[in-house]
Amino acid sequence: MSEGGVNVEENLNRLDELHIAAHLFHKPTRVLTPHGTLVEVFMLKPNDPTMEIRRERLEPYLRRTGFYHASLIKRFEYDNPLISAFVERWRPETHTFHLPWGECTVTLEDVAMQLGLPVNGQPVSGTLRSWSKFHRRDIWEWCHELLGEVPAGHVGTTKYNIKLKWIRTRLQQMPLDLDDNGLMQYARCYILYLLGGVLLSDKANNTVHVRYLPLLADYDAIGTYSWGSTVLCWLYRAMCLATDYSVEGRQGKKGQNDYAEQRLLRHRLRLDNLQVDEFVWQPYMEPRILSRVPVEFLGHPHGDFYTAIVPLIFFRWIEILNVHRVLRQFGGKQGPPNPPLNIDTFHRQSARNDDGWWPVRLSEWFEIDRADTLRPSQDYYRWYSQRTRRFLSAPDALHDPRGDVVSPDASV
Repeated sequence: MSEGGVNVEENLNRLDELHIAAHLFHKPTRVLTPHGTLVEVFMLKPNDPTMEIRRERLEPYLRRTGFYHASLIKRFEYDNPLISAFVERWRPETHTFHLPWGECTVTLEDVAMQLGLPVNGQPVSGTLRSWSKFHRRDIWEWCHELLGEVPAGHVGTTKYNIKLKWIRTRLQQMPLDLDDNGLMQYARCYILYLLGGVLLSDKANNTVHVRYLPLLADYDAIGTYSWGSTVLCWLYRAMCLATDYSVEGRQGKKGQNDYAEQRLLRHRLRLDNLQVDEFVWQPYMEPRILSRVPVEFLGHPHGDFYTAIVPLIFFRWIEILNVHRVLRQFGGKQGPPNPPLNIDTFHRQSARNDDGWWPVRLSEWFEIDRADTLRPSQDYYRWYSQRTRRFLSAPDALHDPRGDVVSPDASV
């Protein structure tokens, strides 16, 4: 490697030792499955019309923070075999999906258009557990002030995760005659529920960490953070972790597993045969989809941030958004991009046994650079084909039957 940690050799598959794509024919088919499911906070019951009143009372407070559109998410429909097939195509070296004809990825535009979260602003960072040292505040005293209550058994302990069930129950019992400060407390509860249960959830999907509380203290400053880039950072990190061939999906009934494995194989074959003109590069140009996008995320200045080459920051975690590798998603013609930065050190980091004030410790990553003007090129496909694995299916699966000799007595 040269100075600056750049891969001079441009080996786009250099992490194959642990990558699931290099072990497809040596390990059993793996279908990843989620461990938890989202439960909508204000479940509408015919005998309890007050739930809708609670939702309406919190709406203006969620709008002030930029979390209103995310609060409209009711549930997710998981296609686990399809997700698993895309994980096989995800490369931690570049943070892009490697398909037969090139690269694509999830971008800040996707986050803004689909979740309605702000993608411009301050990084979501701070300290993970040293609040008394850096904020001069006890975290549970702060919790009581910001949320109006502390979960039983947490004061004076190192239980830094709040159960989402506790937050959901508290929201469902919200008094209807609250003043402004009380409504802000419950809106913070709702934001924590969204962060832990929807936007930044872990594999258990049943708790939320209190590290977010200092970012919610100044209510009018909540919307100044780039929550959208944080969600994308967390997604990238989760995708990178899931590519490890030792990561297994949760087991279910055998019949269901067999069916899921067959669907995974079909999805894998479909991706191997997917043609460049079959891929929808700019879905947000379609009027049908645009009609469902929050108006405030269209055009200038948000469009400028969608094409920015930036480090995605989430406390101590760093992931790189390599927009210059997916210019076709923004109407450009893709050329051979610059070699990706090697951030293996950050991929090996966890939240254990280390803490600090991360905005200072990672200060060099807080500088934002802009992407260059989109430039056309004729060389990308040749460059790409020489440096990555284009197909993941067995060779016989890609056989074109159109040239086969058909027996005269073959049934039609």
